[in-house]
Amino acid sequence: MKRILLSTLLAATLFPASAHTHGNNPATKLEQATALTPETFRIRDPFVLVDKKKKCYYIITVAQTESRHRALRAYRSTDLEHWYDAGLVYDSSHDALACVDTEKDVWWAPDTYRYKGRYYTFVTSSAEANGIPRFTTALCSDKGPLGPYHAMHDNISQIPLTPDGVQCIDGSLFVDNDGTPWIVYTKEWNGPEVQNKVGEAWAQRLTKKLDGKVGDPIFLFRADEAPWVPGFKGGGHVVDAPFIWRDKQSGRLVMLWSSFTTDDVYAVGQLTSETGTIRGPWKHEPCPVFVNGGHQMLFHDLDGNLKMSLHYDNNDGHLRILDVEIADGILRVTTPSYSSADKSR
Repeated sequence: MKRILLSTLLAATLFPASAHTHGNNPATKLEQATALTPETFRIRDPFVLVDKKKKCYYIITVAQTESRHRALRAYRSTDLEHWYDAGLVYDSSHDALACVDTEKDVWWAPDTYRYKGRYYTFVTSSAEANGIPRFTTALCSDKGPLGPYHAMHDNISQIPLTPDGVQCIDGSLFVDNDGTPWIVYTKEWNGPEVQNKVGEAWAQRLTKKLDGKVGDPIFLFRADEAPWVPGFKGGGHVVDAPFIWRDKQSGRLVMLWSSFTTDDVYAVGQLTSETGTIRGPWKHEPCPVFVNGGHQMLFHDLDGNLKMSLHYDNNDGHLRILDVEIADGILRVTTPSYSSADKSR
């Protein structure tokens, strides 16, 4: 959950924006020697992109340029244990997102995908000076996973991929079996469009180029439908980071998301679509699959093993990558270090 804007810039402040001139520069020996590890990589909303061709992994996170414009910074790893700074891969001062104010507007949760030969980073922002509430947009790179990325429209009003005028966050990409792309997103719990401070998950069909919306959005679920989400102290039921994964073995869709369970502890929950379609119906699992961390995603590593990345400890987030498995459409964490203390919270 994004309670404090400055926490979302945490990873960006670890290195000055001038440390690298371009994201494609190779790592120096000094960079390799000072690599971040999951214990020292303080980051929120980590999304892992796998590059099979170069046999490495990337995490693209929020950053800021020396001119105080919103930006994106990449980190690279060959083993998921050691991560080093690969430089800025996006600078908003060059396009329509230059209007995003570092003091007033949000800049959150970049998710990066390879789609139809290009790379796209979905990032949540706002543009209050232009009357645009929180939204998710897609930035595109034609040259590779390390960019440079660019906005796909010159006009800020054309950029949101979530519904116009609606307070939405945490958009992720899902592609149907027939190739139809969707953005899966949250109507934020404290936005004016929800009732009783209950967050909702929705999906919006996108154009084939991911540069616009097609038709009306579809409703997926409400946070208070989940048995493990009692609502946090002070009121409110959060939906963060809805992410859909197709389990090829069972044919079901698995949706992971984050919210607060007992004692306001951040956790990861799951739903399944037994029809194997985004329209569901979606069924909640009764218990969270991971406790004391969230804003998760799934990926196969270079050896084909299924992994889940998330930020661990919502108050002092750092990178954690877990071993997981899916059996009969149900996800289970198998990392041995996933302790009984974590599970019982």
